[in-house]
Amino acid sequence: MLLRPRLTTSQCVALCEAAMQAHVAAVCVPPTHVATASAALVGSDVKLVALISHPFGTDLPSIKALAGRRALEDGAHELEIVVDLAAFSSGDPNHVRDELARCINEAREVRAEVLVRAVVETGVFDDRTLRLLVRAVVAAQVDMIVTSSGLVPEPDGALDVELLREEVGAGVGVKAVRAVRGMDEVVELIAAGATRIGVSTLDVFAEPLR
Repeated sequence: MLLRPRLTTSQCVALCEAAMQAHVAAVCVPPTHVATASAALVGSDVKLVALISHPFGTDLPSIKALAGRRALEDGAHELEIVVDLAAFSSGDPNHVRDELARCINEAREVRAEVLVRAVVETGVFDDRTLRLLVRAVVAAQVDMIVTSSGLVPEPDGALDVELLREEVGAGVGVKAVRAVRGMDEVVELIAAGATRIGVSTLDVFAEPLR
């Protein structure tokens, strides 16, 4: 995952090359870099994820759905969509459910097997509120829930992953996004229920377990 406001084409290509060498599950890029990343990843086993409405999720549902469609047409395999945190915080959980369902339906018109993730920003909500948000997200039938966009207050790590896993059950993936400080923390997040780990650098995977 490379979230930089001045991400260049060469940096995007370098990210893809490093991802292929490490055989990671996926790389995540903004929509404007999807076509570049798709070309760089041709023939590899690395999935391409388009980041939709990052980092605040406040685009209109129609814009999110269109951005997801275009990203898939440009070569993305998966979508990672930030939910509308402002609408939810204003007391409208149904908006979150409905916008995600719209994005999923439109995405699957382009690619039937597409995997869609929803970012909920666990670091900005108390546990009770977070549970309500997660239930709205799950009602939209997403494939995976993501702790953070990586650009807001960092979530509580394993504790937040445990809460998400408890709420979503076994049928939905959980992706933990944080500044992982070593392989021991990766193992801790997986033990808490994470099925994917989102990092900004691959250096952490070169460190031995303690």
